[in-house]
Amino acid sequence: MILNVLLILGLFFAIYRVTSHVFRFEKLTRLTSVIIPVYSLVMFLVVMDWNLSNVTMLFGLTLVSVPIAWFQVSKVEFKRSNDADRYGRTTIYVKKGLPYLWGWLITILLGIGCSALFETLTPNLVLKEIFSELKNELLTFSIFTQHSDWYIWFLSGATSSLYTRFLKIKEPAVINALKRK
Repeated sequence: MILNVLLILGLFFAIYRVTSHVFRFEKLTRLTSVIIPVYSLVMFLVVMDWNLSNVTMLFGLTLVSVPIAWFQVSKVEFKRSNDADRYGRTTIYVKKGLPYLWGWLITILLGIGCSALFETLTPNLVLKEIFSELKNELLTFSIFTQHSDWYIWFLSGATSSLYTRFLKIKEPAVINALKRK
């Protein structure tokens, strides 16, 4: 009983931490905007079982990922710093806003929905997916130690890559901020 209460309190704290970040300006980094999305897509390719049902689901997830990422970028605010980083790149700060949060929640729900297609949907499965996403948002490097199904890797990689691509369209200075040294 006490463990359940602690888990629920931990869940609410993690949700608070993630949701509060989207309303503050944060530095745009190569790690979260380029490296992690590419890593997620590589992991998707490694774990994907290329059968007809998975390819069909992949097609559907691809179609859904584009509008999610576009929506997430819709209200992003940018703030440029006059300082360059140690590699001479522009430093840009991004306030993601409410659409980003909604897109993130939709992505979690899509992951849970995909999981329900492959295994029985239980409260533990739902909590596991939510905790995994919260952990990835709060502890960026945790993505390198997790084991996920192909659709989770794909959703994470596709929506993040598209989000970054749409950021570059909306604010061309992002290109310079994320270029290689």
